Amino acid sequence: MAYIVYAIYNLFYLAFTGFFFLYANTYLNGFFIPNSFRWKDGHVREDMTAFGISQVLILFMEAALFAYLLWLLNKRFLSVVAKSDIAASITMWTVITYSVIAIGIIAMVLPPHPFE
Repeated sequence: MAYIVYAIYNLFYLAFTGFFFLYANTYLNGFFIPNSFRWKDGHVREDMTAFGISQVLILFMEAALFAYLLWLLNKRFLSVVAKSDIAASITMWTVITYSVIAIGIIAMVLPPHPFE
């Protein structure tokens, strides 16, 4: 039963982070990117390379933070609640799987041509 709860809250965590990446990329991450990467002399820059790279780096940092939080949460759950002997191994594979899926979500969240 504990592993079913483990799988369900990991799926909810993945769905939440996917929506968070979309929301953060649209509304929040712009606060961390300097305006000079987006604007030049009061007009939108023609070359948005620095802006696109900044967006990608911020999203990867957010994904790394969420992966670390998932690792902490899963390790604690598997050690305390499920009392698993292989908690570290299960947690690491879960975080690796999460990271691959998160990178796929980030690829979908980004604009089609962020570096043009």
